[in-house]
Amino acid sequence: MRKNYIRLGVILLLFIICLSTFRMIWMGFFQNEIQPDIQNGVLDIQSWDLGDKETLVLDGEWKFYPSQFIMEEVSRAGSESEILDVPEGWNDILNSSFGYGTYRLQIKVNPDIDQNYGLYIPSIRSSSEVYVNGRKLSSSGEIASDEEQYTAKNLPQNVVFTANEEGNIDIVIQAANYKDIRSSGIIRSVKFGTEQAISRGTQISSYFQISIIVIFLIHAVYTFILYLIGNRDKYLFYFSILMLSIIVTSLLSNGDKLIHQFLNISYDFDFRLANTLLLVGCYALLQCTNHLELPYWRRIFPFYKWSIFGMVGITLFLSIPQILFLFPVYYLFAFIVIVVTFCSIARMYRQNPATNLFLVLSFFAVVHHYIWDIGWREQSIYLTFYPFDLIVAVVCYITVWFKGYFQMHEETKELADSLQRMNQEKDQFLANTSHEFRNPLNSILLLSKAVMDREETVLSERSISELHTVLNVGKRMNLLLTDLLEARNLNRTKPRLNKQVISLEPIATGVLDLLQLSSDMKQLEMINKIPKEFPAVYADENRVTQILFNLVGNAVKYTSKGGVTISAAKKEKYAEIHVTDTGIGISGEMQKRLFLPYEQDNATSGMQEGGFGLGLSITKQLVELHGGRIWVSSEDAEKTTFTFTLELASPQEAVQMPVQTVRTAGKGEEKVESGLPQLNDGRASAVLLVDDNPASLLALNSILSEDMYDTVPVSNANQALEELKKREWDIVVSDIMMPEISGYKLTGMIRERYSLTELPVLLLTGGNADIQAAFLAGANDYITKPVEPVELKARMDSLITMKRVAEQQLQFETAWLQAQIQPHFLFNTLNSILALSEWDVEEMRKLLNELSNFLRSKFRFQRMKDLIPLEEELNIIRSYLYIEQVRFGEALQVKWELEDYQGISVPFLSIQPLVENAVQHGIRNRQGKGTVVIRFKKDTARSKAIITVEDDGAGIETENIPNILQGNSGSESGVGILNVEKRLHQHYGKGLMIDSSLNKGTSVSFEIDI
Repeated sequence: MRKNYIRLGVILLLFIICLSTFRMIWMGFFQNEIQPDIQNGVLDIQSWDLGDKETLVLDGEWKFYPSQFIMEEVSRAGSESEILDVPEGWNDILNSSFGYGTYRLQIKVNPDIDQNYGLYIPSIRSSSEVYVNGRKLSSSGEIASDEEQYTAKNLPQNVVFTANEEGNIDIVIQAANYKDIRSSGIIRSVKFGTEQAISRGTQISSYFQISIIVIFLIHAVYTFILYLIGNRDKYLFYFSILMLSIIVTSLLSNGDKLIHQFLNISYDFDFRLANTLLLVGCYALLQCTNHLELPYWRRIFPFYKWSIFGMVGITLFLSIPQILFLFPVYYLFAFIVIVVTFCSIARMYRQNPATNLFLVLSFFAVVHHYIWDIGWREQSIYLTFYPFDLIVAVVCYITVWFKGYFQMHEETKELADSLQRMNQEKDQFLANTSHEFRNPLNSILLLSKAVMDREETVLSERSISELHTVLNVGKRMNLLLTDLLEARNLNRTKPRLNKQVISLEPIATGVLDLLQLSSDMKQLEMINKIPKEFPAVYADENRVTQILFNLVGNAVKYTSKGGVTISAAKKEKYAEIHVTDTGIGISGEMQKRLFLPYEQDNATSGMQEGGFGLGLSITKQLVELHGGRIWVSSEDAEKTTFTFTLELASPQEAVQMPVQTVRTAGKGEEKVESGLPQLNDGRASAVLLVDDNPASLLALNSILSEDMYDTVPVSNANQALEELKKREWDIVVSDIMMPEISGYKLTGMIRERYSLTELPVLLLTGGNADIQAAFLAGANDYITKPVEPVELKARMDSLITMKRVAEQQLQFETAWLQAQIQPHFLFNTLNSILALSEWDVEEMRKLLNELSNFLRSKFRFQRMKDLIPLEEELNIIRSYLYIEQVRFGEALQVKWELEDYQGISVPFLSIQPLVENAVQHGIRNRQGKGTVVIRFKKDTARSKAIITVEDDGAGIETENIPNILQGNSGSESGVGILNVEKRLHQHYGKGLMIDSSLNKGTSVSFEIDI
């Protein structure tokens, strides 16, 4: 503990040194003040050059005219003055703080300098008027020679003026006081300087005061909001009150008294409110600590509390002299708060040094602030408002809260994790128990049924009845185990719903028939009021059956006489299904907990039917999975109605049974009629099968019929990669566990070249595989072994359809790209043809021929996925460039740098869009001549060739190149570049390379295989 105190002492010492150092730096930065020698009410600064940052402190010998207002005509004659040091009160001269008088100071400045001067007067008790060169410039309150006509108001004053022609400034301040019993008159240093210097100092001070007020106000507001919406922590409430007290007190009394700029507050009310808030702030500060834990203070505090409340009430009705007389009492209350707060913080630090260190720092920051503030005030030092001590104090105090919050949050999180882990362990235990019970329970049921069927003629009626009882108990136990497993599965994963258009009436009839035996034993009436013509709903038939089974079974369980009724009503887009019973009812308290797991209303009428209380919880989850809701209405000892909603189906959709997807043909061969869109023009789907197990490959190959699937089986990933290069595939079906290259890695390698839609991958898992890793590698779907043929074909057809839809979309996009022959391009070309017809018919014919070739090539939709001879692609480019050169003449130059390209093939329209982009967005965007270079160069060593399109046009900003390749550029050229990029990736596994400099040109190239 001693080490902790030594450590605390060192931290506090360094902390206070830092705070004081910042104060001294602040003083050095803002105290650009000079104190000249003022003698006999005269200041001569004619030789001084006042800057825009320096100010003069007018401390010294002023002339004082006791009990005179020399600016009044009656008083001027025979005025007698005395010398009074400013800032000091007139109490010694008038022998009282009450009275009036006039201060006068003459300043001589250089008459040759045309300059505006300013005067800042922080405080005059307690009313005043300011005159300069005989002109009244400012006032605070109303001065008078008697108390009846006098009005007090002590506010800072800032005046601007100029010297007369001789360079004289005659400052006259008339003051009066009949309220404040303290030192009266000019009690703070008066500042003089240029208008800019005075204005700068006051504005900066005001800005800092406003900033600290805004910071405190934000803390006050959010802590009060947290108090209202939280658990009503008293510390939050009192901290908010403390912040508001400091804010209003600062606005009333400190610095520039900013509140008076917005509200007209009387001097008396200002004084009462400021001192009242001082007491409120002291009490709030005390309540922000654990002060009641101090040993003796707990007994004293009630007296202190009522004393301070009484003092608050008294202060609101006292006069200013009475309040000033009671200042020692206010100081005593404040001193007690400081001492108790210090003791409380010290005790809190002793209990938990790490957490409450910032609380100690906050306390000392506040004390440090007020010690300096009082010291400056007593020494008549007025500086720009210093906010940082209070900001540090608030930050340190809030830090304690946040540390406590984070600590509580961490503890709560650990508790929640522990409870969640225990809940999971409980569910796992119940699930394991259920599985363990299933086998012996199944044996009991089978043996009991076998004995009863075999020995029915031999057994007595009592034995048969007892066997029936065993069977019924076993069935009920089986339902309980089913509920346990169902609840666990619903909590772990959300099951997929097989939604379809279904009718409610036959489902309700089937559920009632299923439970008729139980109702007959209790002589209950089972009624289905859902009409056959009731609108169909869009839901999972099996799950709806389960919902109704649980609700009707629950109704039968708690109903001893009467009956159970199922009804339905149409409500806008939903169907409301009601299950009503005439049972024992449900209490209001139980209705709030009814749908929680393991909840049962066992205290009602002795209806102890057993069970785990999971049926209604499962029902609620199933209803919510359908997008509906469920609720209950009931009264004790009366009927109960459970209501749930399901989405109504569209009136155009007919009620239908699930499509039969499997039919038998030949030797039991199954064929899948998937009903999926046929996008393959009747051709069989190309399927690449990958599995290292020959038996598995044979099985997969045998269940995929040849008329629907063109299968190629391979035994490892390397063979699969080779096959991918030979032809186009619709889907890859691969096992995960393979030697050397697993299914995960093979999928990742496929994804380097093909996207999810370009080549789907279906993985076969053994049940223990990491499904998340499969999807991260890029798989589209997975199937768990042993594989069901129907499921495999359905999933394959779904993925193949997805691929072909994507291909069709790409073709549409390409067709759209081909159609991007801009209207202005055609119009301009036709205009050129028209112009040539006037003076060069032969040239016109040649231009028409090139335009015809260009358009014919553009509209070859069926060749978009093919490779064409490079010569054909170059012919398209030549036609396009010829047209553009006719239009622009010498402004467009073309260079061909082609090596031998015989036998070379490229994707259709892979170069022409690049050339068109170079002309339209490169050269034309840059005025003047431009050159397009088309280059073909072989790299025989690598069996590659590089095709490059260069221009010396406007260029592209480097940061925009990735956006162009990703289709995010938003430019007209973006679609063409993106289309070429995608097709190059499909053919060669690598796309475009763009190198560009702004205003210098662009080079676009790509590699092809030769």
